[in-house]
Amino acid sequence: GCGETPYIKLVTQLYGDHMTIANATGCSSIYGGSAPSTPYRANEYGRGPAWANSLFEDNAEFGFGIALGYERIRYRLRDRFERILNGDYSDQLKEAAKLWLESQETYEASREAADMIIPILEKDGSDIAKEILSYKDFLVKKSVWIIGGDGWANDIG
Repeated sequence: GCGETPYIKLVTQLYGDHMTIANATGCSSIYGGSAPSTPYRANEYGRGPAWANSLFEDNAEFGFGIALGYERIRYRLRDRFERILNGDYSDQLKEAAKLWLESQETYEASREAADMIIPILEKDGSDIAKEILSYKDFLVKKSVWIIGGDGWANDIG
């Protein structure tokens, strides 16, 4: 049997609306990626796990690359919000920047901040607000999971 499935069920219940799964080919890909159905679903807000599959030999690197990519984009967001704080922008935009910078490291706080900040950015219309909005999916802290079975972990035999 495939031992990953109960773990996947649990982790998606805990982190599903802000998680990305880097999946190794094996049982978990059969469970998670068999067309035309999928065990993953979106919640009432349209948020659910993002799932990508790699050959199991390089899945650790694949997942690490996803995590590094997210980190780089959020670094860019931090830089833009710091520019707002130190620049000639509206008080409302500066308050939004301060809120995000204070809340960026946890999912719950960053979700609340993003929900409050996005309308402010949309209303502002400045170039920097437009740039931040182009990355709005990254305002909320993500949870990256590298999933694979015993073949990927090299513990068969």
